[in-house]
Amino acid sequence: MRKSRRSTSHFAAGINCAPLLPPKGCQTIYPNQPVNKPPLIMKTSTFQYVAFSDSNTRIFTNQNRSIEYSTSGILAPENVSYMNLFINAMLQPPSLYQVREGMLTLTSSDLPALGTPIILQFIIIHKD
Repeated sequence: MRKSRRSTSHFAAGINCAPLLPPKGCQTIYPNQPVNKPPLIMKTSTFQYVAFSDSNTRIFTNQNRSIEYSTSGILAPENVSYMNLFINAMLQPPSLYQVREGMLTLTSSDLPALGTPIILQFIIIHKD
């Protein structure tokens, strides 16, 4: 009667599995284990323009910004990587606004209510 050898197998979830190491002397025909490279972390900068609606204005400029909450004026779209507009904390689709340096224009048919926060977020991804 022959004895079974269980020393080289693994038991996982009720299934016997062979080890994941290549046989001795065969490293050249088996691919090496992947090297875990650290993820590439890109440097970014974020800025925000904040204003509050007066319920009559469709065009906002750098003069309308809230100094207490803004970290910048309205930046030129060609100088940023991403731009997001939030009105009353709700992300707005790009079809509802236009941006050029120093000016934000709301193109929707309605205007935000009095005191509604308008936040234009700018994200710049640096190449260095």
